[in-house]
Amino acid sequence: MVDNIGIVDTRNIISAVTESYGIDMSDYTFTILKRRLVNAINTLGSHSADDFTDKIRRKAISADDFLYVMALEVTEFFRDPSLWRELRDRYIPEICRTADSRIWMPSATSGDELFSLAIIIAEAGLQGKLKIDVNCPSDKHVELIRHGGSYDQKKIEVSEANYTRYAGKTQFASYYTLNDNRASMKPALLSDVTLEKQADILNANPGKRYKMIVYRNKLLQFNIPLYEKVIRKLVENLEIGGYLIIGNMETLEYSETSKKLQVVNANEKIYKKRVD
Repeated sequence: MVDNIGIVDTRNIISAVTESYGIDMSDYTFTILKRRLVNAINTLGSHSADDFTDKIRRKAISADDFLYVMALEVTEFFRDPSLWRELRDRYIPEICRTADSRIWMPSATSGDELFSLAIIIAEAGLQGKLKIDVNCPSDKHVELIRHGGSYDQKKIEVSEANYTRYAGKTQFASYYTLNDNRASMKPALLSDVTLEKQADILNANPGKRYKMIVYRNKLLQFNIPLYEKVIRKLVENLEIGGYLIIGNMETLEYSETSKKLQVVNANEKIYKKRVD
């Protein structure tokens, strides 16, 4: 098992990924990228960084498998319940007043936040009132989410506590089924959702405009050049008066593009696109 990789190994892998898959990871935060690469090396059955690099160059590892393991994230349903209450009580009803309103969730992996949003919409009786476009890094993520995901008991227990703090209308258990101690969310929750593979947010959904974009806990993985490009992309795809939601540990203070946004909820990191 590989416990760590060095700077040279990391750069060699980045180069191989770019050459073989056309994916540029050179502007990802180095420490986060290293940690994900170590996980990928072990998960995909390599015994060293050199062996992993060689497999990538020979395409013995598919791009989809690589993206799937690299994008693994640990989160929960209704993480930060106060945010989801804000969305339920104010922002979701507001954007539903306009016909054909759309929400964008880039880079969805496990589906926790997507299903949390879908539950809000269902409990508010707003299914059919808006559409949610979801991009996933790999085909495996698309299929996993489409079939309800697969969640262990610990995640479900934490998520049930979050849902209770969120003050939902029913029991969280009514939204999932159990099979061999794994929970899957009910796919009917995704009736308003379009799932699509798109690993590169910068190339996603060209020309589309959204009333809301939910992009939480992702900006931390980018160095400043890519960070700025991603924020510019998010703002471009946001309608005037639309809302951008980022993680509560993240900031837009380093971005010139963020001047086109105003803070409407500093605690929950909710921003609104300015009219000017």
